[in-house]
Amino acid sequence: MTREHVSDIWNERVKGHSHYDFVDVNINSDNLLFIDPVLIEMNQGKWYKDANLIVQSFFDEFYKAYRDNNISRKRELLSHAGEQNATRFGYGRGDNGRGNTVNGLLAIFSPLEDYIERISTIEKAVDLPLLLTRFSQDGLSDLLTNILHNHLNEYMLKQMEKFKVKSNGRTKYWTWDLASLSWKEVPAPSYKVNNQELLIVPKSIVRKNYLFSIEQFFSRVLIERERSAGEYYDNDKDRFIPKKEVENIIKNKSDFGIHWKYEESLIYIKDNNDALDEYHRRLHSFYSKRKGMKDKALDDLIYKESIIC
Repeated sequence: MTREHVSDIWNERVKGHSHYDFVDVNINSDNLLFIDPVLIEMNQGKWYKDANLIVQSFFDEFYKAYRDNNISRKRELLSHAGEQNATRFGYGRGDNGRGNTVNGLLAIFSPLEDYIERISTIEKAVDLPLLLTRFSQDGLSDLLTNILHNHLNEYMLKQMEKFKVKSNGRTKYWTWDLASLSWKEVPAPSYKVNNQELLIVPKSIVRKNYLFSIEQFFSRVLIERERSAGEYYDNDKDRFIPKKEVENIIKNKSDFGIHWKYEESLIYIKDNNDALDEYHRRLHSFYSKRKGMKDKALDDLIYKESIIC
């Protein structure tokens, strides 16, 4: 399939992300990028602040529905949370839709029914891929796109004004509505390529891989808390045992197999709910040296590595 980017249509084929505020996606294939909720939180400016309010509003309602075990509300909230191709992000269209029906998502999220009773600090978007092994960054990025659909479309229309590009169609789409705390169908001017809706995304909120992970929690929170509490201290050498050695000690003690780090972290969070809250608070510092992707990294990925379907 012919490789074609937004810049080919909007800006006379001028390449390079130094020229753009958005990701210059290959519009004919999926691009290996994901919207990162931590980057939405960290970026300054009204658009990002509003985006974060919209996202957190959805997750407040989502986790409340699970705490209340409100089945009809769960189904309502997941009714427009599935596959999303307008951004051209993801692993590839052959994989994007797996499990992303309402029933599929309910099955994927079923462990939350137990976790939500045991972990009072579950509250953020990051908690889904962190705690649920079957929900990946692809799924969360799709969900965030749906939640922010109207907000992203408004962003795109402003970028189109900047490049003197006119809307070439209208699209009806579902988006999360902050006022009504529900999904709302919105008809709006849009931009279409081959009769398919396009949504462009600010380059400052995307990553090839999320930095947050259960492995990061294990290393940066669980082990550090255990050492601070006096565990894993080498009295003979008058120092804390190095993290890698602590990791091996815990691994050797663990009753779990290949996913021992996830299982040990989950048990720890259930017993120490404040550990997850601490992780939330420290995420920005974990991201401080590796925020969004640099223009060159985006250039290398978008112009060389897009997934040709």
